[in-house]
Formats: sequence, structure tokens, C-alpha cells
Amino acid sequence: MSAPSDLELTFRPASSASTSTPNVAPFVAPTSAAPALQPAGPRRTAEGHTLPDPKLDPQQALLRWGIENATPGSLIPLAEEVKAGKRPDLNPEILKAIMGTSDAEKMRDCMSVIRGVAPHGEGATKRDKLLAWDDLEMLIEDLDNANDLQHNKLWEPITQFLSDPDPDFVAQACWVAGTAVQNNPKAQGAFLALDPLPQLSALLTSSSTTPQVRNKAMYCLSSTLKHSAPATDAFVANNGLATLTRALQDPSPTLRAKTAFLLSQLVSQADDAEALLAAFRSSGLTAALLDSVDPKAAVPTGESGDGGIDPDYREKALRVLVNAVEREGKAAFGAEEKAKVREVVKGLEADQDWSVDDLGMAQSEWSAFVAALQ
Repeated sequence: MSAPSDLELTFRPASSASTSTPNVAPFVAPTSAAPALQPAGPRRTAEGHTLPDPKLDPQQALLRWGIENATPGSLIPLAEEVKAGKRPDLNPEILKAIMGTSDAEKMRDCMSVIRGVAPHGEGATKRDKLLAWDDLEMLIEDLDNANDLQHNKLWEPITQFLSDPDPDFVAQACWVAGTAVQNNPKAQGAFLALDPLPQLSALLTSSSTTPQVRNKAMYCLSSTLKHSAPATDAFVANNGLATLTRALQDPSPTLRAKTAFLLSQLVSQADDAEALLAAFRSSGLTAALLDSVDPKAAVPTGESGDGGIDPDYREKALRVLVNAVEREGKAAFGAEEKAKVREVVKGLEADQDWSVDDLGMAQSEWSAFVAALQ
């Protein structure tokens, strides 16, 4: 027989020849080597149901216990009645316990924390607010939640934060707005109704904004203009192309790449590509774009101004030119512009480390592009 554990009492039956009482092994006090007792789990009935947690408020504990131990599916009819407004007798706490917190409530709670107001934001730290921004961004990745921003009157405070004195909050507002409007015409319309484009342009052209803010502002602008003719028309009409020209000369290679990506999107989606390219030309944007991929003319990158042409930016800028030719053929550029593009192409083709694969193009497509430059 194995030795008794430190916490056991072992009873041994007496032999048939003995009339003495059962032998009882002496109790051995736990030693320092004995394993620590683990905290007990939830209290349960004999049938396995959990019992109310005595540490909670009695009413809350009882409510939780009732929901956890309800027969599966038995609360569905009640939930349907609640949705239909047929149970006004249930107080908000009971409704929330049965139905759960809706995403709309979560979004409003996030904004309460972000703004530092009741019911959840009093005393919120900056870290709390940044976490709330992150939570809000995750929630509005869902299309229905993004559309509910307008119904819950959350677009106004989000847009107000585009001009907040704290650059971290400005970047977060750009991020949330950009995510909400991406490929979402309804959200784009709600956002545009608040006239955010001038403020986004100001963020992109101000020398006092941080690179993080400028990059997030370009993300927001790109999401707003993508597949939205009204937004694009409004942006161009308000001297927006000058903003993009300035962005092509920004010290940040990341911002330049985001700008070139937006330009390629605008060219591809334009109802009137000829008019858009003419606007590019008259605003000086085409000249800035061509200079930006010319090693002899490009504005250096980097805060210290000693950086060259970023490969990722170069590929995205070339894609703008390719898209222009695909839309308008030989009419996409004037004679001087074609000559400059040919010089850029010649330099690329002489680079042994470069190939048309970098553009995601077949050789036949590249050859058609080069032929249109003649």
C-alpha cells in the first residue's frame, strides 16, 4: 500500500485475529514541500449548475446566475419581445444582461471616454482615450457600425478632433474617419456633409503637423475620394490638386507613396480622364510628378533632405503614368512631358535590378506604354 499523503487519514481494517480498534495513521502536518492548495472554482450544485457569486451585488449575482443556468434557447422568445418593445417592465440592467451591450452602445461609450465626459469618460487619462480610439476603429470596421456613426451623432465629434491641439488625437480621428468611409458611399456622404476636406488639406500642407498626422490625413483623404465622384469634384474645385502637388514633395517617402497611390486611383476611376489629366497639368501636378521620379530633379526625401527616390514611391508614381496612358493613350501627355517620361523609362530599363514585374505588369503592357510615349 502506498504511503498516505500529507493531508490524508488512512484507515486500515483490523486483522481477523485482532479485536482492537482500527489502526489510524497519525496525522502528518503539511511540510514546506507540500503543494499549495489551489483557489476553488465557481461554486456548483450537485447537478453541475453554478451558484450565485457571493462577492457580487445580490441582485446582479442572482441575475447572472439565472442567465447562465437557463435552459438553452429559453431566453430567445424573451429577447425577441424585448426587441419588439413588448417588455417595458424590464429595467435597463436586466435588458443589458439578456441582450448584451450593442455595438452602438459600445461606440457611444468609446466617444464618451474620448471626450472625457459622462457616463464613462470622467477622469479618463490620455492612454484611456487612445485605447478608446482603437476600440472605436475596430468597431467601425464593420460596415453597419460605420453607417451607424451618423445615427448615433458620432461624426460631429470625430470631425472636430481633426483640429484638436493634440496631434495623437488628430491622427486617431483621421484613422477612424478613413476606415469608416472606405468603400462606403453612405459614410462618405455623411462625412462630406461636415466639410472635412479643407481641414484635411490643411493637415497635409502645414509645416507644423507631424509625419504621423500627415500620413493618417492622406489615408483619410484617399478613403474619402476613392470611388466618390462628388468628393473628388469638391476636392479638385477647392484647389485640392495643389495639396497633392505639395504632398509629392513632402520629406516623408511614405506620404509620397500614399499620394501617388491616390493619384493612380483618381485616374482609373475618373468619369472624364481627359479633363482630370488637364487639371493635373494646369495645376502643376503633372510636372511635380515627373520631377519626383527624375533623379536629377527630384526633391530629396528625409527630414535632413539627403534621401533619394524611394523604390516603392517610384513604382506607384509610374503606375500613375501607366494608368494615364491606359485611359487616354498618346493624348495623355504633351510632347515635353512624353520626352521626360521617356528619360525616366530609359533610366529604369538600364537598371539591372528593376523589371516590369515590380509594377505588376506583363511585358506586353509595358511595351504598349512605352510605344504611347513616342
